[in-house]
Amino acid sequence: MMIMNKSERNSTYSFWFYLFLGSFLFGVLIMNMGNETLLSEGGIFSQTSVGRLRYMEIDSGRFFRYVLEHRMGEGALLLLLSSTGLGVISIYACIIWQGILTGMTITAAVIRYGIKGLLLLLGSLFPHQLLLIPAEVMLLGWCYENCSKGHFLGKYTAPYHKNIRQQYLKQAVGLLWIVIVIFIGCILESYVNPILLSDLVKIF
Repeated sequence: MMIMNKSERNSTYSFWFYLFLGSFLFGVLIMNMGNETLLSEGGIFSQTSVGRLRYMEIDSGRFFRYVLEHRMGEGALLLLLSSTGLGVISIYACIIWQGILTGMTITAAVIRYGIKGLLLLLGSLFPHQLLLIPAEVMLLGWCYENCSKGHFLGKYTAPYHKNIRQQYLKQAVGLLWIVIVIFIGCILESYVNPILLSDLVKIF
């Protein structure tokens, strides 16, 4: 069982960055070309949807369960796919989708509200995404190594661990760390972010 060495990891992450950047720009293009439809009154960041946030009362416990199931479910699906022939394809699809979604979201916020839109966007991401974004990158890396060893054996030349048990233990500890980070991120998303966001939308 092999793992990526440092140079291979850097090369892989660089490719992911450029893939994300290209997808991001595509998302910006989509939003600019379809802004009349996508930015209708019922669309993203509309005055109606932002207005609802001012008075919305959130059941944090129920919201936490929903967020946790959603985040963990996505992660579990990616882990499952990483053990199949669709592993690498699913990783690339995830990066492309996140890039397009990010480009569309940022563009919509700026078109709607200008600089205030960026403030609203940052408020909607803080503080949970400070943990969830690195956790997602780590999860993608874990899945990439997992599917690479199974379907592209011989591609990486990093040395083996002393035994298979050590390798599995390292993988298990890495995955446990990712799960813990996601869990803490979900807590922040459910209990802290709604408070910050409800105060922030009052300026709109």
